[in-house]
Amino acid sequence: MLPRSQRLSGEQFALVMKNGRVSHSALFLLRALPGSPDTRISTTVPVKIAKTAVQRNKFRKKMYEAVRVIFSEIVPNTHIAIIAKPQLFQATQKAIETEVKEVFVKSRLLR
Repeated sequence: MLPRSQRLSGEQFALVMKNGRVSHSALFLLRALPGSPDTRISTTVPVKIAKTAVQRNKFRKKMYEAVRVIFSEIVPNTHIAIIAKPQLFQATQKAIETEVKEVFVKSRLLR
């Protein structure tokens, strides 16, 4: 999981959701806001998708782990929000990692 210093605050998350550019994949919706002072990432699993906090936290941690693997390759000075889609619940950790990398490549956020 990413350390707290590399995650978005509530205010930063709201700014990314409002002004960030959007990229889609089968498992995620990604919003990115370049030109930020540092690189920070947030992952969310909506209540509409996972009803219990236990389920949401479990998949949020899986998403953070997938991002942690490629964090050093991410374009610097970008704030990123990753939102889960319902198909995430049938995916394995390997599939999540592959899909995260693909959506980052698609949105040109990897060096």
